[in-house]
Amino acid sequence: MHARHYLPLISVIALTLLPSFVYGQTYSWKDASGKIHYGDRPPAEKKAEVRKLAPAPMVTDDVETARKAGADRKMDEREKQGKAQEDAKKSEDPAQAKQREDNCRQARANLTAIESGEVRFSINDKGERVGLDGSVREAELAKARKSVDDWCKAPVAK
Repeated sequence: MHARHYLPLISVIALTLLPSFVYGQTYSWKDASGKIHYGDRPPAEKKAEVRKLAPAPMVTDDVETARKAGADRKMDEREKQGKAQEDAKKSEDPAQAKQREDNCRQARANLTAIESGEVRFSINDKGERVGLDGSVREAELAKARKSVDDWCKAPVAK
């Protein structure tokens, strides 16, 4: 007989053994120094713990399905964040919420003014007007951005 006559038999044997490779067993054991080892066969001199391996996740060639799944996960996360923000706003005292909105509005106006490029001044220790430029301007810009982040983000639910 030629090799091609054995092809169906080889295929059947391969398909029969395939699940044992997909759902393989792994053994783990510690050596004398306490180091953990893993292998596909148990050690002869030690008792090993048997671990069943699950199959690897399937990689899909369907790019559109994968893209949609990723978009769905992002949408779910945004919905969770939005709900958490709404819950935090509901739990905040109305007077505190009003104060937070006012501070946010003022912080945004200050940030917009600094980012506009107009010359801005501050008063130094001697009471003199000093133009904001270079590192002083960058520091003020960083403080203004932090202020917007602090006042304009949703309050954390307690």
